[in-house]
Amino acid sequence: MSLSGCFHSDDDDDPAPVPDADPVGYYINTGDVQGGSIAVNDLQAMVYEGRIMMMSVEGKLLYDGTITSIRGNSFSADFTIYRRGGDINAAPPVTATATGIITTGSSITGTLNGSSIGSGIFTLLYDVTASSTVAVLPRIENVGGANTSWEGKTGGSPASQEFIVDVDGVLMELDFSGGGVFAGCELDGTLAPISDSSLYSVSVEMTGCHSSLSDGIYTGLATSRTDATEDDTLVFSVSNGLYGMAGDFK
Repeated sequence: MSLSGCFHSDDDDDPAPVPDADPVGYYINTGDVQGGSIAVNDLQAMVYEGRIMMMSVEGKLLYDGTITSIRGNSFSADFTIYRRGGDINAAPPVTATATGIITTGSSITGTLNGSSIGSGIFTLLYDVTASSTVAVLPRIENVGGANTSWEGKTGGSPASQEFIVDVDGVLMELDFSGGGVFAGCELDGTLAPISDSSLYSVSVEMTGCHSSLSDGIYTGLATSRTDATEDDTLVFSVSNGLYGMAGDFK
């Protein structure tokens, strides 16, 4: 695919260049991400059409970014960073900018220019094993057996919220009985395969939440880690501008 038209040019003599870098796909960090007051060792990222979403399950962090320019292999991005999105005591999101280098089909490196969790250096390696085009059905755990959906939980047990994704990519609420900003929510949405990638686009609506600020449309990206393995892990990240939900779900 081409990302032409998604980014603005830094070169006045070439108002509509085709970027050299095409970062679409799933990426994993190659080591600790040292930044501000934290070190992240489980960073995962998904990139498509200028949106770069990085998350840490262990750190309960979601970095929702927009690539604002590409010149050659250099890029700039704006990030909103969410902490503990399912916690009623979650800190408000923070913002940061980033600059870095994209090596197509290989890696993304960047520097976050902000404070605290919005400051640091990250290196992400393109995951070749997750690069194949796939449908939703083969990825569902235990295909042909008793399980016909992914089950997702966000929050700690027993205060957890559950949802499922069925074989048609329909995402729905099971039991949002736990505490936090998503308590009481009803969730409806879809995962739609993105052509020529292993990614899915995600759009879900939250309604009836404990905190009315949690209601609204959440968008993002999803994938799973291999192109053939059943009972695999679904990597899922969405945000609505105030809150984010992200995690590894089975």
